[in-house]
Amino acid sequence: MNIEGGKMLITKNQFKRTVLSAAILMAASNAVAEETATPSETEIIQVVGVRSSLAESLANKKDAKSLVDSIAAEELGRFPDDNVADSLSHIPGLTVSRTRGGEAQYVNIRGLGPEFTIVTLNNRILATDDGGRNFAFDVIPSEMISGADVWKTVQSKNIEGSIGGAVNLKSARPLDNPGMQGAVSLTGDYNDFSEETGAKFNGIISNTFADDTFGIIVGFSSSKGTERSDDMFDNFMFGVNDEKDYDINNDGNITADEQNLVIPGSFAVGSYETDFKRTGITSTLQWRPNDRLELTADILVTKLEADATGFAQSFYLVDESEAQNRLSNFTMDGNVVTGMDVADVSMEVLTLDEHRTVDTTMFALSAEYMLTDDFILKGDVYKSNSTRDSGGKNTFVVAGSPGAHTGRYQVNEGGLPDYIPTWTEGRVSDDFGNDDFSPHWAARDGSDIEDTVTGFTVDAEWELDHKYLMSVDFGIAYTARDKSNKAFDNYSGVDGACNYCGYPFTFAEVGADVVRDFPFDNFFEGDGADIPRSFPIFSIPDYKAGLAASDGQTLTDYNGNTRTFGENESQLWEPLYNPVNSYEISEDTTAYYIQANLEGDNWFGNIGARYVRTDVSAAYSYNEILSIEIVDPNSANPSWDVLYSDGSAQEADGGYSKLLPSLNFGMFLQEDLLLRVGAGQSLSRPTLDQMAPLTTDNAQSGLFTMDISGNPAIEPVFADQFDLALEWYFSENSLLSGSIFLKELDGFITSNTTNTTIAGESFTVTQPINGDSAQVKGIEIAVQKFFENGFGITASYAYTDSSTVVDGESAGPLTGVADTSYSLSLIYEKDKISTQISLDYTGDYVSDAYSPLGDDYQTTGEEVSMVTASFNYSITEDAQLFIEANNLLDESNRTFQGRSDLPGSIQVYGRNIKFGARYTF
Repeated sequence: MNIEGGKMLITKNQFKRTVLSAAILMAASNAVAEETATPSETEIIQVVGVRSSLAESLANKKDAKSLVDSIAAEELGRFPDDNVADSLSHIPGLTVSRTRGGEAQYVNIRGLGPEFTIVTLNNRILATDDGGRNFAFDVIPSEMISGADVWKTVQSKNIEGSIGGAVNLKSARPLDNPGMQGAVSLTGDYNDFSEETGAKFNGIISNTFADDTFGIIVGFSSSKGTERSDDMFDNFMFGVNDEKDYDINNDGNITADEQNLVIPGSFAVGSYETDFKRTGITSTLQWRPNDRLELTADILVTKLEADATGFAQSFYLVDESEAQNRLSNFTMDGNVVTGMDVADVSMEVLTLDEHRTVDTTMFALSAEYMLTDDFILKGDVYKSNSTRDSGGKNTFVVAGSPGAHTGRYQVNEGGLPDYIPTWTEGRVSDDFGNDDFSPHWAARDGSDIEDTVTGFTVDAEWELDHKYLMSVDFGIAYTARDKSNKAFDNYSGVDGACNYCGYPFTFAEVGADVVRDFPFDNFFEGDGADIPRSFPIFSIPDYKAGLAASDGQTLTDYNGNTRTFGENESQLWEPLYNPVNSYEISEDTTAYYIQANLEGDNWFGNIGARYVRTDVSAAYSYNEILSIEIVDPNSANPSWDVLYSDGSAQEADGGYSKLLPSLNFGMFLQEDLLLRVGAGQSLSRPTLDQMAPLTTDNAQSGLFTMDISGNPAIEPVFADQFDLALEWYFSENSLLSGSIFLKELDGFITSNTTNTTIAGESFTVTQPINGDSAQVKGIEIAVQKFFENGFGITASYAYTDSSTVVDGESAGPLTGVADTSYSLSLIYEKDKISTQISLDYTGDYVSDAYSPLGDDYQTTGEEVSMVTASFNYSITEDAQLFIEANNLLDESNRTFQGRSDLPGSIQVYGRNIKFGARYTF
């Protein structure tokens, strides 16, 4: 803590300690206040808002027959956070991953990523627009959700598909709150990094009719805004396994300490800016004509439009060409090159457009009928569809200005490396224009994705007149899922997107005005690295016009080579359907279950089994590299001609079945002390794109890496799991709990990296495989307490330890698993004021098992401390003003490749402030 200019300055780590200290002091001082209060001083407080939400969540947890954490809406149309995933991050053992703009998008439970988690809406699977099955929380407005349950132990009657945990989102039901009621809100937001504003409108109304036997609820939400992030797109390092040698001291000999170097290959930094618009409509109709029958219809329609523009400047430092005499003035740390001068570096910049338009729908009908006083039959049928309209609509163009430019690369501790370019004629980056830039890589791509999920369930509840066996649940569930990914791009052909590689002409030669000024004045503001803070960007329509202007012309490149372009050669720009990057996956699952529900004087439990049968078919295409030939090997920026075979259609079928037993037991050791035990088997299915081996490579850039995204032989991950929890409800709406858990995973999915020779070149190939086994174990602690003076505290802590075995050998921890996470919220709610400040911390984790330093190292993600604060003021009983601030510590996402001076990725997105008004009736 520093005192400067009469102001108190608190560093990030000091802030964390200050918040924790304040929590302890507040809890202690208020506990004393409670103990010394006399009966005459006790005030009757109406529990509303945040306290009401947390009280309901705690009641749901206590009443649950297995280990469950819940979140409830504060009132109709008002969820605790603007994003449902942000609210879930306050639950012990839950963390979130975020979009480029910092918005929570995916949920990780007990250290396991979203691929180990199933998220449902009213116990139904919602179709998704990505390549897998991950539920993206940024698609559904939070105002449409009335609550969420997180199931951490297995129950046979619940849908299978998760090892980390299962999340069920619940929409509001009109008959649960009879009469007319509703809410409207208007929210504005501002981001201090993008310096842009946004707006959101939400309205929801509910009413019941016919003596409260029929009800309808309708909600509408619309929002728009702009998100921006600055990114280190690339910091590729050749590793020890790439066997990269260099004559560091220029003595003509390669000695042992000049072999197997870790040396920079390429470096790029840039900005993304995304304009988004979300619209959502949800409606529920309920009819309860008598005490025995209830019918419910649900409708959900959402649309997300996200158009992103990106700009970057890239530097190619080391490649596979013969022109490697351009490196000098090395600084070394062992075999790691920490700095070097580079000659003949092109001024190379890129501009991209990405378009994501997602339409998601769900239509469902359910019925519940009491056949007899002790037998209830339930049925549910639904269909969900999600489509992404992005086929061939993304653009990625690169242009360069070759010449005798030089630069120096130097690593920095904990942040961006320096790259100090020295352009010819003493120019700076912004001085380059149409006379300097030549076209290079011109790519068009994008996929049309459609996901359709159709399902039905039939469930029965049979109550029994038995001393301990209270009831039996049994039923059947069927789900059919069909996902297609149709890729459109201009990668096919001899040159494809690289048809103009090699800088064949300048834009000025063909009369094209392409270059524009960099639009931001705070690029990577706050990072002390010495990098260009602005650079030219391109107009993509004018870039396209420049290519068209070269049709039919004979032009000369910067080396004096001439080339005659075809009359319609620029049509190679247009994207075509690419079967090699496309697939269709069909998955049919049938499940049968039976569960016995037990209860005694001070105990309860359930025991059951779920039998699952899944059949999968995949259709895709595959081509192989036939030859690779370097173009102009003496150039500082060579390219490679790569010849591919025609795509060959492939089909793969598979299936599996599994019996998944489960047991949950709870006992009240005393009236306010509850012991829980859970055991069972579970599974997590591969993501859908992991079953289709789409292949991408960097052969045309000379880096010779290949990524195979899928594997037809991939199988689900199965797990045995055990949970033990103790919950102490020591006063009203208060809890102190602790739990331990153990998960033994069999066949966990991991990335396997091998070196393979293809067309005479050594490729690093990455493909998912089933590992041997993995273990995840940990502890969770949570506390919740409210005081009569309006203050309250919620806190949680989780520690997770994981280990893996591949091919019989230890392979380190699971990727994406943070050892430590905790959450702390300080709350004050009384009279017209409701305010809270929250800290959600996620520790560092292994993000990739690969590191250029070798097999004993990994790429790790840096810890993140996300602090949010909110303030609500009630003008009247029905009208409120509110303000909410996110990411107060200005956190960023960073990964490091085995050393803290070798960043793998850096992404900064700034703080966000939301403010508005809400009216309820």
